[in-house]
Amino acid sequence: MAKKEIKQLLNWAEVDNAIRRLGELNIKLEKLNGEMTLKINEIKEDYKVKSDAFTKEHAEITESITAFCEGCKDEFLKVRTKALNYGSVAYRVTEKIVIRSKEACVAALKALSLSQYIRTIEEPNKDMLRELDDKMLAKVAAARKIDDALRIEPNIEKIQEV
Repeated sequence: MAKKEIKQLLNWAEVDNAIRRLGELNIKLEKLNGEMTLKINEIKEDYKVKSDAFTKEHAEITESITAFCEGCKDEFLKVRTKALNYGSVAYRVTEKIVIRSKEACVAALKALSLSQYIRTIEEPNKDMLRELDDKMLAKVAAARKIDDALRIEPNIEKIQEV
């Protein structure tokens, strides 16, 4: 694949014009993104209106089946699944842990010396690692990378005036 040739700017006036063009492109992109968002929202609203009736009927049928099965729950004592012509209904024993307050639960687990039941996410703290020297960073499989990054900021307000 051929390497793309970069247009060479010859003076500060050309750089200034290039920045102006960047700003114009940013404005056009933002406008397009705004239009796209509006159209997407319109489409979502149209489909929400169309799907509301199906969603409502789906919930009503599920509620009816659940109510019927709850009334016949004794039929599921030995055989947990009832096969029908168009599908099946089944009861399964499920278990879930409901935590009312994460903070209170963690505090109680710590107080009861049950810290093995607390999940801890460990990751390097990059802000703190900045304090280490380069030798120590190398020892902990890290390195300092210093860049002189160019920041290009078109003045959108000024460009829009033109």
